[in-house]
Amino acid sequence: MKQTTSAFSAVYSSWSMDVMDLYTEKISCSLISELSASDFLQVEELYISFLGSLLYPKVEKTAEVALRELCLPPKFLFASVLRCITDKFFSCGRFPQNEGIVYQWFDHPSSGGTRNPVQAINVEKEVVIPCNGNNLFNAVKLSELNLLDDMFEIFYHGTSHDSAEDIIAHGINLTKGGKGMDFSSGDGFYVSKDLCLARERAARRFGDNNSAVLVFQVRKVELRGDSNDNGLDLTGIDRKGKWKELVKNFLSEKPSKKFLKTIKGYDFIEGPMVAKGRNDFLSFPKPKNDSYQLCVRTARCVSLFDRSLCAALYFA
Repeated sequence: MKQTTSAFSAVYSSWSMDVMDLYTEKISCSLISELSASDFLQVEELYISFLGSLLYPKVEKTAEVALRELCLPPKFLFASVLRCITDKFFSCGRFPQNEGIVYQWFDHPSSGGTRNPVQAINVEKEVVIPCNGNNLFNAVKLSELNLLDDMFEIFYHGTSHDSAEDIIAHGINLTKGGKGMDFSSGDGFYVSKDLCLARERAARRFGDNNSAVLVFQVRKVELRGDSNDNGLDLTGIDRKGKWKELVKNFLSEKPSKKFLKTIKGYDFIEGPMVAKGRNDFLSFPKPKNDSYQLCVRTARCVSLFDRSLCAALYFA
């Protein structure tokens, strides 16, 4: 038995090193997308080679008996390798860009050219402190981008990793807007002025590990116009009646052509969100206290926001 154990230990140690060398070389986050079937066959070949190497002529007991006595059946050994590969595979791809760079700004490879460069950051869940006030703002180091300027307004859009990538690469597509939204029905793009809210909405819809927030630094005069009349402002208490009429039309998912003509000239609509805790909010919408959203509605405004996209935060 001692001879069997010694032989097994030597072979297993050598085999383990071969597997780990292959694993380290091939099964890495940076190369996981490049793996082919032949890479996994190499692991299988090592495994078969390992079993064959246990069958020394001078060993009195069979490899199967020796392994069983050592509480390491062949299926357990191979399962361990597969589990190792699987665990590594599913831990990869947490972030769509620069997997190995966490909590540090980098230039997004899809930005630049005719638009401003987009800075991106990968944020792991454990480094994000509870979201309240400006805590999240500080936690993800947005202050390092020097966004605060009286000439600009900062807006946030919560979405998924893939959608964020698509917007960065190809721009905003209004036709992807949801039906029956507060200020649109199939033709709007929503942003807020609250990073925490954007992050929470993205996590609620797409999951904690697949949420992203896009940051827009928009020049005020380009957005609102010299006379501040480019958009429809429904933020005041005195505009509550008009807000209700507009919201009811859009929530119906079938706004009339007559109604749509009344808002045709506006690049955007801004105002409070709908409080959706009641079952009758479709017929009797009420504004949510202390809430704000802006809905981009025209190609001109889309172009402005596309040019103003400055940062992307990926959470996992």
